[in-house]
Amino acid sequence: MQQPHQGEGTGGEVENIAARTGVVVTKVHTHVLTGLKPDALATYLAGLGVFRLLAEQRDREVRALWRDEHFVLVSSLGASELQGFFLHQYEPSPIMAPWSGGGGFLDANGDDDTTNSRPGSPIEELSTYTAPRFTEIRRAIQQALCVIPSRLVEVRAERDRLTAELHSVRRGMRGVAAESAEYHELNGRLNALQTQREAVRRRVEEVKNEVKATLLQQLSNVWSGKAREWFDACVILDETGLPGYAWHLGSGGNEGNQDYTAGFQANIALLFQADGKPRPDANERLKVALFGGTAPVLDPQAAGHFFPGRAGGTNMGVGFGGDARINPWEFVLMLEGAIALVSGLSRRGEAGRPRVSSPFWVEAAAAGFGSASEREGSPRGEQWLPLWSQPLRYAELVELIREGRAQVGRRQMTRAQDLVRATARLGLARGIDSLQRFAYLQRNGQLNLAVFAGRFHVRTRSHQELLDDVAPWIDKLAQYAKQTKENHVPASLGAVARRTQDALFSVCRREATARDWRDLLIALGEAECALLRSGKNSARRPLPLLSSKWIDAVDDSTPKGRCALRLALAFASQHRPVEDEKGRLSFEESIRRHFMPIDDRGRFELDERGRPKLGPEQVCGGRDLVADAIALLERRSVWARSASKEQERTPLLPLQAIPGFEATLDEIGAWIHGGVSDREVLDLVRPLLALDWRTVREQPVCRPLIKPVLDGTPEPLHLLFRLVHLPFDVPVADADGRNEAMVTVRLDPEPLRRLGSGDLGGALRVAVRRLEASGLRPVFRRAVATRSLARRLAASLAFPVSQRDAARAARLICKPYAVKEEQPGVPA
Repeated sequence: MQQPHQGEGTGGEVENIAARTGVVVTKVHTHVLTGLKPDALATYLAGLGVFRLLAEQRDREVRALWRDEHFVLVSSLGASELQGFFLHQYEPSPIMAPWSGGGGFLDANGDDDTTNSRPGSPIEELSTYTAPRFTEIRRAIQQALCVIPSRLVEVRAERDRLTAELHSVRRGMRGVAAESAEYHELNGRLNALQTQREAVRRRVEEVKNEVKATLLQQLSNVWSGKAREWFDACVILDETGLPGYAWHLGSGGNEGNQDYTAGFQANIALLFQADGKPRPDANERLKVALFGGTAPVLDPQAAGHFFPGRAGGTNMGVGFGGDARINPWEFVLMLEGAIALVSGLSRRGEAGRPRVSSPFWVEAAAAGFGSASEREGSPRGEQWLPLWSQPLRYAELVELIREGRAQVGRRQMTRAQDLVRATARLGLARGIDSLQRFAYLQRNGQLNLAVFAGRFHVRTRSHQELLDDVAPWIDKLAQYAKQTKENHVPASLGAVARRTQDALFSVCRREATARDWRDLLIALGEAECALLRSGKNSARRPLPLLSSKWIDAVDDSTPKGRCALRLALAFASQHRPVEDEKGRLSFEESIRRHFMPIDDRGRFELDERGRPKLGPEQVCGGRDLVADAIALLERRSVWARSASKEQERTPLLPLQAIPGFEATLDEIGAWIHGGVSDREVLDLVRPLLALDWRTVREQPVCRPLIKPVLDGTPEPLHLLFRLVHLPFDVPVADADGRNEAMVTVRLDPEPLRRLGSGDLGGALRVAVRRLEASGLRPVFRRAVATRSLARRLAASLAFPVSQRDAARAARLICKPYAVKEEQPGVPA
């Protein structure tokens, strides 16, 4: 048996993989390529390149997978045979860009007027390579040269002739006296040559632009085989001939001034001689590229956006200004692997431009990773590349990648937040274990880098259906928050949008806790509030109606957490109780209208300039729970007095919770004394206002009744004031508990007004008189409290209680009621 070499596996492991994959070979070798890791786009693509080249040129039954952060091959080739293939049999793909200025075709020698000694382009050097392994490259070069018109060759030759003559004249002037007639003659000739050359230069550029306009279409017609595979991987032509470019290959194989295809050709020349034999250091460089190591094999050249860690620049290496370096084999293999990511056109974009659809490409989101910034959004978006743990043939991988689709429900995903939702709902092709997220960002000036932005494992997670309603709204929020010339919005809206997207990523990236879901719900409330106050876009909308299942998702079952949730639910569920002609109770006029202007269609009420149209009903600012609660009570008291005059009935507080969502007296008492955070309650109230309370009310099956877990002591002062601020009659019993009556306590705005101003004594006197007028006799008549406690007592009345708790309050702070049999109700 051959000994394992550089990550080669043998023995039982090989037999298991062979049995699992069904490969029929005399011996199966497992190669753990420790030099190829998935956390950099360069090494990820290099893994695909190794896989593609082996499958197409050497071992059609080879399989591959990702395991323990390394690329793994299952092949009939041993380690020495694997290395021997790349060194002696590998046929490089014809990776070139004749349409690019740096590709070596449109302007092979460049135009340098500082020297007359110019090296040839890499494509010129490869055209002289005669070995059979370079046949595809030579054929593609000849085909490309055939479509370059002769007029471009002629004007380039004329320019180069003038440049050479100009250099000759400059050399002739070096030993001539400046005042001599010969010098003046040469200088005149020099000026004439410079004028002629500038004219020819402009003509060269004109012809080059003319050639570029049709070159892509011509190449698509003449290239075939391997050359056409490369063309399809980086350029996409629509039916009119307009080009689009694959995002992972820049603009058709180049990035700014760096031409990746020229880099590929130069690295091929570094690794192989013209006769096809590997250069002396090619073997050592291959070992390090595939299996890792510390040998000095890196070459000083840029890897572009593929390898951010080796991009070069300040503090990017040893010393203050590190040079960009990469192993030539890594550069070659990553572009070979890029061919596997064939793009297409999904639909047409704005102004007739084609929209490129790269595998697993989505629009960028400045969220979900720690170094993201809302100012870093790149038009190049993001690419989420798959990792798989089961061995696949290359044909199977191509099918998986080229589909490159992700779905949530029936909708195709085009945004990062859509794709992260797909990972949490198994909305991806079978076989994908996780996705590597690479964000194309502009950093270090204008340099684009493929930044690793995390890994997202594919598995079903709970409560994901809750995102169906809010995800489109979050997408719209992100669009409104983008600052453009036409859309002037404050930076604070962008920050809120970013926090909301981060919270969405958190609940999808792992099995989210109730705290994660609560963070998302709170972020939605903050975003709605910020959206209303920011910008002038008349199309912005409030939160859509939320499912009652949110309640279960955000319940953490802890005493304080559940108490805050129950108080928020009680507050947010309040409506105006209305009796129809048959005496049936319904609930209308949600208190949501007091927090924001919303019309009957559930949209923001905005003026002609897109600003909130605030009216007398919008009394809650959403910043201070105590102030908002008092303002709400005062506004609804005005409603009660108006309704009393119109209907000639005893005024009651027109605020009642949906049955089952009332707060308990113990929970309200805990809140009054600071046992529950105002901030947490208010943060939950804002989004819970958007709960679909009609569905909750009409479909009891969907009504989650979260039981209280807090055992405390009610606040006696709250009980007394509660009895004079109720939406219903109070059931009371006599001392023996045998007779019961329904007592109506008239709503009086004076106690609330006095409590709000901090006058506890005055409020208590008025409330006691009102209770006694209704037949209820409190056991105490005086109390002392600070102004702050008085205001909290006033605000506590905005948390609704059940009729049962109202009866309990009467029993605790009132003397036994004397029931009058002839008068079942005692109006005051």
